Amino acid sequence: MKELKFIIGLLTLVTIFACSTKTQPNDSKFHGMWRLDKFEAYDSSKKAWSDDTMRIGWNGYILYDGQGHMGVHLTPKGYKDFDTNKNIDSLNRDELVALTKFYKSNFVYFSDYILTESTVEHKRLSATEPQNWGKSLTRDFEFKQDTLVLTAHEIMAGRKIRLRWIKLK
Repeated sequence: MKELKFIIGLLTLVTIFACSTKTQPNDSKFHGMWRLDKFEAYDSSKKAWSDDTMRIGWNGYILYDGQGHMGVHLTPKGYKDFDTNKNIDSLNRDELVALTKFYKSNFVYFSDYILTESTVEHKRLSATEPQNWGKSLTRDFEFKQDTLVLTAHEIMAGRKIRLRWIKLK
C-alpha cells in the first residue's frame, strides 16, 4: 500500500511540474546576425506604418547566438564618419556638449533573451547607458521571409516604433 501511495504521489508531482514548465518556442529563426533595414513609426490617424523620418539613415546590427544571448548596436546617420581625432583640450564647452551628445546617440546593449509565442524579452546585462543595466525590453516579433520585425512596447519620443531587420547570409 505504501508503494502504491509513493507511485501515485510521484506521478502527481511529475504531472504538476510537467504542466507548469514553460517551454521556449523554437527560436531557430532568430539565430544569426541581422542588419537594420529601417525604423518605422505608427501613424494612428492613418492606422499605418511608415518610415520614421527621425531615424532615416540609422545603421545597426542585432545578433542572436542561439543560446539565449543577444547583442545590438544602433548608430545614427553619420556616426561612422564622425571625426574622433579631435583634441578634447582644444574644444570649447559647446563643442564638448555636442561631442558628448553625439557619442551618447550610439546605442549598444547585450542581454539574455526569452521568447514567448509572439514576444521576445531582452534582459539587458550591459548597455551604453549605465541606468539601463539590468532592465528589460519587450518586443513583439514577426518574420516576413528574411525580415525580422521587432515592435517596441514602450513609446519612443511620443511614437510607437518598430525596427525591420534583414537576415545576413
